[in-house]
Amino acid sequence: MRILLVAENISLRLSGETLLPCCYFEQFVSAGEDVHLLCHERVREDLRADLPPDQFARVRFVKDRPLQNLLFRLGRRFPYRVEDLIFNQLIQMVTQWHMRRIARDMVREFDIDVVFQPAPIAARAVSFMHGLGAPVVIGPMSGGMNLPPAFRRMDGPVVRFSIAAARFGSAVLHRLFPGKLRAAALIVANEQTRAALPGGIRGKVHEVMESAVDLERWVQRPVTEKAASEPTSFIFCSRFVDWKGIRLLVSAFAPLARSGNSMLHLVGDGELFEEIREQIRREGLTGRAILHGRIDRDRYQEMLRETDVYVTPSLRECGGMAMMEAMAVGLPVIGIDWGGAAQYAAPDCAMLVKPTSEQAVIDGLTAAMARMAASPELRRSMGSAARRHLEQAGHGWADKAQAVLGVLREAADGSGRSRARPRTTSEAQTASPSLQVAR
Repeated sequence: MRILLVAENISLRLSGETLLPCCYFEQFVSAGEDVHLLCHERVREDLRADLPPDQFARVRFVKDRPLQNLLFRLGRRFPYRVEDLIFNQLIQMVTQWHMRRIARDMVREFDIDVVFQPAPIAARAVSFMHGLGAPVVIGPMSGGMNLPPAFRRMDGPVVRFSIAAARFGSAVLHRLFPGKLRAAALIVANEQTRAALPGGIRGKVHEVMESAVDLERWVQRPVTEKAASEPTSFIFCSRFVDWKGIRLLVSAFAPLARSGNSMLHLVGDGELFEEIREQIRREGLTGRAILHGRIDRDRYQEMLRETDVYVTPSLRECGGMAMMEAMAVGLPVIGIDWGGAAQYAAPDCAMLVKPTSEQAVIDGLTAAMARMAASPELRRSMGSAARRHLEQAGHGWADKAQAVLGVLREAADGSGRSRARPRTTSEAQTASPSLQVAR
């Protein structure tokens, strides 16, 4: 197939959903598909470094205009949730408006069979990808998730109003910019996401989980005996925002740090970084809870191989890529029984805490970490089960990409545009080199 992959941010060096288009691109190219990319110029140098020259030549970029810059400056004056829900969405819409024109030109120029838009992953996000001259497939999407009932107060009145306004506004905007309504196919992660789709869609809805992990890149570490004198180490990797639960995690770790032989590694940055630094100082955890900031992919993989348990206390997590990377390396998981951790992990590899109250989460995390710290054998058995669960449940990128390719081919065949040429085995293997990660 001749595929046009459209996403604003495509990068192995950023985080979150920016990785998704890269992983699909890598897998599609490895499968011998003819893929072109359209994204924002902010990732130009990342892609130049990470792609072979012939693949980089297949990328087109859209630039920011004065309106996007103005919206960005205005958004910085509001709480981050309002900035995310209102201003960042407006910026994405303006960007997509310009991307649509480029996409239409690329469909004609390269005789594209199907356009694939894997991001943004939010079910309510507006898509401008329609009327391009080729069928459009959007997803896998996730979202439609609220905070657990006991934590709804975390969103103040301004944020709650913004959420309600954004959801109401999206229903109107989907009529004005009907990319999702006119898409040939929509891919959702689960029934919750299906329910969050706008009314009036015409295309077929497929269910494919949104997150996955590269099981070849994230290699399981060897099982080794740890000296009794070595501390049990826990690791968190995510954006430092309130709904990721990092405040609760630091509070939960404090009893372990004061009573003995445990370490907590905090990887990432965000709005709460300095507040978490102060919390660590205030609770006397300096030297036991370590702030690493944002680190590169290779160093993070090394850290996972050196630590014992992955902790994800997120209260509004639809996916779980970072958690799945840890599971692939062979780490057991401690998380919240809500959203991504509950969907992507399993009882034999994860301890999940019920989010019935703030204190219940803190106490539950403390108890789970203490249990892990007390039993090396439990950590080893659950870590081995974590990797096994990913393999058996089909959570590797190779399986995920094949499922999505099936949806793309169905959409292309249904439109009558797909004219894929039969290839020999050698042609399929040499048609396009795989994406290379810069080392």
